[in-house]
Amino acid sequence: MKHRLYTPLLIQRSIVALAVLLFLLPALSRRCRAVVILPRPPASWLLQNGVWVPLVAPDPNTPPGQVAEMIQELNSGRPQRIPKQARRWIKANKNNPLAPEVLLLRGDAYNAMGAKYTALFAYEDLLDNYPTSPLYGPCLRREYNIACAFLRGYKRKFLGLRILPVTGDALELLRRIQDRQRGSPLAELAGIRVADYYYSDARFNRAFQSYQDFLRRYPYSQFVVKATLMEVQCLLATFRGVKFDLTPLRNADAQLETLTQEYPHFAQLVQVKALEERIYQIEGRKELEIARFYIRFSKPAAARYYYNRVINDWPDTQWAKIAKKELVEHFGAEAIK
Repeated sequence: MKHRLYTPLLIQRSIVALAVLLFLLPALSRRCRAVVILPRPPASWLLQNGVWVPLVAPDPNTPPGQVAEMIQELNSGRPQRIPKQARRWIKANKNNPLAPEVLLLRGDAYNAMGAKYTALFAYEDLLDNYPTSPLYGPCLRREYNIACAFLRGYKRKFLGLRILPVTGDALELLRRIQDRQRGSPLAELAGIRVADYYYSDARFNRAFQSYQDFLRRYPYSQFVVKATLMEVQCLLATFRGVKFDLTPLRNADAQLETLTQEYPHFAQLVQVKALEERIYQIEGRKELEIARFYIRFSKPAAARYYYNRVINDWPDTQWAKIAKKELVEHFGAEAIK
């Protein structure tokens, strides 16, 4: 049997690999923290509107009493002291069943003071460490609301002024919500909000991809019709004009046809009819431009064909009237078929 020789070079490489592993071990341990599963709060506490509230006033000198005091201060519009109180409370009672509630209170206090970005640190702490808590869903809803505020123009402070945009953080929050609560109504809201943002920001290709991704993830969502119509809007927005490629227009027409086939009752929507009319008008104008092209390049037979095609296939449009007028000017009234 051939024995492996442990040369000095091999030993040296092994030592380096071990040193790298020891260096990375603390970071890996932080990334792979164990999920904290706490018992539910005492029976004297009731989950109400996304927070635990005491049914009976606890002793103010006990941890539950301190939490009740923070709740009272927040409800009374005095959130300023809560972040420090919550930090001290968590440090002394990290395994208390009310720990997720205190993290939520800390985030809510920052949020109430307008420090929405800072509030996210407390919310993320809750979501990362207490995924089994009944407050997990309400905390995600708070993050969704903050993300929407970011997209509406909220800015972080820098040198005392709110001048730093946080749209990138907002989009990341919305994507995390979809990953953390897959298939939920909140995940659907987050998905459609991402696509709507790209559309409102005139990033139509990115918006189209986001609407496509939404339809793939949530094929039975209440927003399916909206997402499909917005796909059509994105395709029309990327259409550069009648002198360019008609592919976006044809794709938009195909999308509308698919929508009306799968959801016949939506075919009568004003928005659907408006989109169909817009595509119809653009197609007629495109054919008119083709006829003019053949006139410029002295192709009379082709020009007559396209002029007549506009007149016959788009008879109720302004393009048909223009085509008829130009056809008579170039070839006489007898050219009309």
